[in-house]
Amino acid sequence: MLRIKMNKWYCLLAPLFYFIYAYTTQIYEGAGFLDYLNVIVNYGVILVLSIWLMSKSVVETNLHFVILFVFVLYLFVLHSYVTYVNIAYYFTQEYVGNHYVSMQQINLSPFKTIHNYLFGSLVAPVTVIQTVGNLFLLSPLAFALLSLKILTNKVKVALTILLTTLFIETFQFFINFSTSGYMYSEGGIRAIDIDDVLLNTAGGVLGILVFNIYKKLISTPLDNKKTVTSA
Repeated sequence: MLRIKMNKWYCLLAPLFYFIYAYTTQIYEGAGFLDYLNVIVNYGVILVLSIWLMSKSVVETNLHFVILFVFVLYLFVLHSYVTYVNIAYYFTQEYVGNHYVSMQQINLSPFKTIHNYLFGSLVAPVTVIQTVGNLFLLSPLAFALLSLKILTNKVKVALTILLTTLFIETFQFFINFSTSGYMYSEGGIRAIDIDDVLLNTAGGVLGILVFNIYKKLISTPLDNKKTVTSA
């Protein structure tokens, strides 16, 4: 049976595919310099991060290759949802100054948002989906860090997830603050919520548990088979 071991750097095809997608959806006829700058800067930052993580990854099987490929693609999708910066906004909107912090966009009461979304008077499919989405948002990150041996200590992985979600919320806070000085910004569009931190961190722990199952049911048997074959 033909066996093909994929070089991990072939996973750079993932950002290439994403770049083509981003280019075709965000660059339209008559697009200007700022539209190109949006794509290049946002794409470039995550590309550098992806290459750094790929350099630290261990890819020993084709399954690892698939995990790395999906992981790199996941990083780009994650960025587009939680840390994307619309650079053109700062050049095309009217600047009025007087930056401020909108407390309506901030929740520091643990479980308040979770309770409202799941058990409040305005429970809807979208609020349930948003809660579940926040729970699973960083699970793939935790799983990939362990399965690709970028990190091997599970405590460090959990800490990485916690620091990542804190970074996301802090980043979104500064995005809100920076855009609040522009006309009609209404204090920004990002919500800064302690419940997001709790859900993201819990999702990271869930990702670690999924890795434990993966290692027991899939990874270990493959490693044993590889050892027997090589012997």
